[in-house]
Amino acid sequence: MFGFTKIEVQTYVVLCIAIGLQVFINQMEQPYARSLVVCDTPVNTTAGAESTGSSHCGDRLHVISEGAWLSGSGESLENIGRFLITLFVSGFADSHGRKAAAVLGWSLISLSVLCFYLASFIPAWAKVLFVVAQGLQGMSGIGLIMEIVVRDIANKMEGDTTAFFARKNFLSMFLGMLFFFQVMVIQHRQITEFRMVWGVILVATLAVEGMLIAQFPETQDLSKRKSVENLTLKAIVLDEGKIFKKMVEENQYIKLGLVEAGIGYLSGACLVIFTPWCMAHHGLSQFQMLVYMLPQVFLGIAAHPIIPGLVKKFGHKRVWNNVYFLERILDTVFLPMMLVNINGFPFPLLTAYIKTPLSGIGSLREAIAAKRVPAEYGAKYAAAHQLINFLVSSVGAMLFTQLFDAEAKSVFVILLPFIVGSIVRWLSLWSYYNGFRDICWEACDDLTADEKAKEEKEAAEKEKAKTEEEKKED
Repeated sequence: MFGFTKIEVQTYVVLCIAIGLQVFINQMEQPYARSLVVCDTPVNTTAGAESTGSSHCGDRLHVISEGAWLSGSGESLENIGRFLITLFVSGFADSHGRKAAAVLGWSLISLSVLCFYLASFIPAWAKVLFVVAQGLQGMSGIGLIMEIVVRDIANKMEGDTTAFFARKNFLSMFLGMLFFFQVMVIQHRQITEFRMVWGVILVATLAVEGMLIAQFPETQDLSKRKSVENLTLKAIVLDEGKIFKKMVEENQYIKLGLVEAGIGYLSGACLVIFTPWCMAHHGLSQFQMLVYMLPQVFLGIAAHPIIPGLVKKFGHKRVWNNVYFLERILDTVFLPMMLVNINGFPFPLLTAYIKTPLSGIGSLREAIAAKRVPAEYGAKYAAAHQLINFLVSSVGAMLFTQLFDAEAKSVFVILLPFIVGSIVRWLSLWSYYNGFRDICWEACDDLTADEKAKEEKEAAEKEKAKTEEEKKED
């Protein structure tokens, strides 16, 4: 049906639903965290009164502040879970099979939703259950399992697999839009009672669990299944650690690149409080935040060719170096304007639109990495990036939720999370001036030379074809 094969329906259709459902759960976490806040201030129940986000507290700023702390604490534990599962899940999938890994991972999601559901019934344990629920989510590893399963299927296919990946990407996008629409509806209603929501989600997660158990096939080539005896958790971690250590010691770009990444992830962790910060200091609801930022997603896609165009005109080195500093300068220059509204549009949201033309810089960074990271270390380098992201983001989530104060009056205290984030980002100058710049410049020169050689080759081929055509005419 619609070009989907039987094994595609049995595997990644189910996994796409699972991942879409997990994203939906993530979007519910912040408003749900606010709904659990309790205080002595009575709730204003008169018609037209502004919702505080909690039916147990009438102090909106207190609800936002406490909700951000609770959500940040949960996200910190969730990132620790992701860190641990990244070390474990691929080995488990190799030793016990893809189906076992998927069932186990989704069981943790179902248990997570059950904790969210119970939190609304047990006020005394609500915060503990909320944080535990987020930790369980991080340990599911469903996204990594889907990548492994899709690769299994693609490896067994004959011929061009482009259509296969196109169907998967289309389905992911389609289901993502459906789940996002549901998020918009719930955010618009500004509900403060989530029992029904979590009850429905729990039923849906159990349904997915049933599909995984009853219909999900084993996609692993059984002849390649690894011995369980040699794949204990300790053995997997120690083996990965040795490879990472060797990789960092042998390659200066990898070492400095991971330092850059760690600083960038720590600086970017301030975004964990961006939504509650805008709600507290610009009076926005979370629904308004979604509406304001939705066009930026499409503009980002449209702006993606800008960086490649600039590279073609000015060269790889000049573009990389200028964008490297421009990103940091903009973060610093924009700080004094974070509390400004321009014709009713909050400036913090406007900064995302201003930075949109730079969104394509990731492609140049990936091209530089491809030039300086040996092929045998490619997968491990990507995994190291993920591990650093999860570990540093866990620390960052705790740091920035502690710095955020929804009830602050001093401009310095209000802006403190973003001031710290900007300072942290400038710390990357250490790696920049200790070799990272020179290595990247060399890679940029190589990329420029490759592009020039490609153009000369194409020109020569065109000239040759033209000459042969003229000879035929003669």
